[in-house]
Amino acid sequence: MSKREKILAAIIGALLVAGIGYAGVRKLLVEKGRGYDRDHSRLKKDLAKLKQENEKVESAARSIKGWARLTYDTDELRASAKIGASLVALVERAGLSPEKLSLQPVRGARVRGAYKEIGRTIRVRGGLKNVVDFLYLLEQESHLHRLDNISITPVPKTKEIDLQVRYITMIVDTKQALETDKLPTTAPTDLGSDQRKLFDTIASRDLFRPYIQRREAPAPPTPVARVRRTRTPAVTPTPRPAPPSPGRFRVVGLPEWRGKHDVLVSDTSTGQLRAYHPGDTLGGGVIVMVDYRPLPLLKNPQMLSPSRVILKMDPDYWAVELGQNLTQKRALRREQLPETIRSLPKPVPGDKVKKNAPAER
Repeated sequence: MSKREKILAAIIGALLVAGIGYAGVRKLLVEKGRGYDRDHSRLKKDLAKLKQENEKVESAARSIKGWARLTYDTDELRASAKIGASLVALVERAGLSPEKLSLQPVRGARVRGAYKEIGRTIRVRGGLKNVVDFLYLLEQESHLHRLDNISITPVPKTKEIDLQVRYITMIVDTKQALETDKLPTTAPTDLGSDQRKLFDTIASRDLFRPYIQRREAPAPPTPVARVRRTRTPAVTPTPRPAPPSPGRFRVVGLPEWRGKHDVLVSDTSTGQLRAYHPGDTLGGGVIVMVDYRPLPLLKNPQMLSPSRVILKMDPDYWAVELGQNLTQKRALRREQLPETIRSLPKPVPGDKVKKNAPAER
């Protein structure tokens, strides 16, 4: 190989080495650049997502602060005292007697670190107009609240009615110091306003007036005609009506008045309302007690049932939730029973227990 050929071979080899090196370096730099671009795009999306979440958190915090200012207090004991005083004032404003008022503490849902619900089960007696005024004042009450389980029943042999309703408010759990019960100064609720007149439909319907059957006009006398005597056919005895179905009877109220419990059962086919008490027969069992523990519903555990009536159908205990009919009763395990029932001695096997007749007769 001549000297010229050696020089050309060396130049070609150097070019090949340089090309391979350039390609390797270029590939390395390009891949890193693409990786940086991908990381930049991903981090940009994550940053936008974090900004949106921060905006949601800030918006929720502003909403919580606004709601907290409409609550009674951040302390449960102080809030409970303020609730009682506020409700008594509304009762007196409506012209009802505080002596006929019962306020029972009640608890609702609770989300740890967010809020918890407290309130009162209100039971008051008075004239229909005054009760309607009280309902209107409750509706217009400026604190954050809701009304549940409103029940209005007539008091026999009087012109008064009995109102039962649950007043629920909430306490916001927050680490920030918030000034609560600082509602804006407004004029007192006007009982003569147009909004109040809308509530007059409750009284105008006259729901508690006893049913009076309309009398039909007497038929005009028909001329006496000569009738041929015929053999009177045998009269087929009218079959006896079947006993009422338990599905007609629904538990519509479980009020408490001065330590006494009532179980209000409505006949959905006739609209009649009947009150039962512990010891009475109902739904094939005996009423043991009214349970006011908030417990999750069987078909929807996320919702709480405020109360239920517990029946004893030897040897088991059954529960009918408020708002359910008697066919929806469910058996209770021993750990689901209230402490007052669980503390009772277990029945001795072999004892004969006389079953009570059903109440739907």
